Amino acid sequence: MQNGTIYVKGRKEKHFKLRSGVYIYLRGNAWMLRYRIPVEENGVRKLKDQYKKLAHRDEYNTARSVEHLAKRHLDSLPEKLTTATTQTAANFIEHLYFPHVEQAAKLAPSTIFGYKHIFTKHLRHRLANLRLCDFRTGTGQGLLNRIAEEAKLSHSSLKHIKWFLVAAINYAKQVDAFLAAGNPMEYCEVPEGVATEQTKAYSLKEISSMIAALEDEPVASAVIATAAFTGLRRSELRGLRWSDFRDGQFFITRTVWNTSERDKTKTIDAKAPVPVLKSLAKILEPHRGDGYVFAGAKHGRPLNLANLARRVIVPKLNAAGVQCWSGWHGFRRGLATNLYELGEDETTIQAILRHADVKTTRRHYIKKSVVTKESKQAMNRLAKVFKKLQKPVRRRSVLGTNVGTTRSRVTRKSQ
Repeated sequence: MQNGTIYVKGRKEKHFKLRSGVYIYLRGNAWMLRYRIPVEENGVRKLKDQYKKLAHRDEYNTARSVEHLAKRHLDSLPEKLTTATTQTAANFIEHLYFPHVEQAAKLAPSTIFGYKHIFTKHLRHRLANLRLCDFRTGTGQGLLNRIAEEAKLSHSSLKHIKWFLVAAINYAKQVDAFLAAGNPMEYCEVPEGVATEQTKAYSLKEISSMIAALEDEPVASAVIATAAFTGLRRSELRGLRWSDFRDGQFFITRTVWNTSERDKTKTIDAKAPVPVLKSLAKILEPHRGDGYVFAGAKHGRPLNLANLARRVIVPKLNAAGVQCWSGWHGFRRGLATNLYELGEDETTIQAILRHADVKTTRRHYIKKSVVTKESKQAMNRLAKVFKKLQKPVRRRSVLGTNVGTTRSRVTRKSQ
C-alpha cells in the first residue's frame, strides 16, 4: 500500500493506494474507499468515481487496518463491470426491458400495460439511483417493504411487483447486464400488505336490472348480456368477430387491447369454444354483420368498452337508480359465482371460464356467499347419523320409586 495525495471533490486528501485506481483515505473521522467504474452519461462512456464509507476512525487507527473492509466491498462487485451493469435499474427497465417484451410479443398487451403502470407508479423513482450491479436480495426485500408501508398495497399487488422485477432481472442476466449468481428477487418474501375490499361479482338480479335499464341502448345491453352469460374477458369481447360465432358457440381466437389486435389469447387454455345461450343469440341477432360483433362508429374498429361504460352505461344506470356498476370483470366473476350457487362444481366452472388451473377459479372468481347444495346435503347426513346415536333417557327420581305416588303402603300386620 503506497502513500500519496489525491483530490477528492476539489479537496486535497492524503490517500493510501490499494491498487491502480483504488484508494483508501481519511476524511474527517471516517475511513473512505474510492474506486472507479465505467458508466454512460448522455451517450458518453467514461470512468466515474465511486465512494464507500468503510469505518469510523475510532475503530481503526491505520489505513492498513481497514484494508480488509475495502477488499470485502470490492470483491462483492461483479467481476466484469461494464456500462451495462453500472446503469441504473430504472434505466434498464425503461429503455431495455420494456422494448424487449413489446418486440417479443410474448406477453399480452394488457400485461405489459400493467407492468408499465407498476413501474411508473411504484418503481421508477425508487430505482432511479440504484445501480443494476448493486441489486441484491436485501435491496429487493427493502424495496418491497417500503412500497408496502408507503403505498398501502395489498399482498396480491405486492406479489405482482415482485414477479415483475424477477422477470426484468432474468432478462438482465440474459444480456449480461446483471452478473451476480441467481436472481436476488426470487428469494424475497412478499409482505402481508393491507386488507382489500372484496371484488365484485354481479348477481343475476343485478344483471337483469342493468339490461332493463339499458332497454333503449341495444348495443350496450347486448354487450352486457354477452359479458354476463359468456364470462369473456374485456379484450376477448372486443376481439369477437361474427365468423367466430358458429354451431351455437363463440370460438375465442384473438384479443384486442386498446388499438392492438392480437391473434392470440391470454393463455393456451383460453383458446377454447364458449357456449352461447339461445336467449343471448336472440339478443345478438339484430346486430349481425361481417366484421366485429361489437364494432365502433369509426371504420368498423372494435368498440371501446371503457368509453361505452363511461358515456352510456353508468349514466343510464344512475338515472334508473341501479347503483351496482363495478367494471367489466364483475360479469366474469358473476358468471362463476352464479353457476356455483346453482350447484355446478368448480371444475365445470373452470372449463367455462377457460382457466388453466381450478385454483384460480376457486380463489379469485367464485364468491361463496351462500351455502351450497353439497354443503346442505353433508350437514343433513351428519344430522341423521347423530339422531340414530341418540337413545331415550328414562327419568328416575333420586328420592326413590315411591315418592310422589298415591299408592298407600299396607303392612303385613294390618292384614
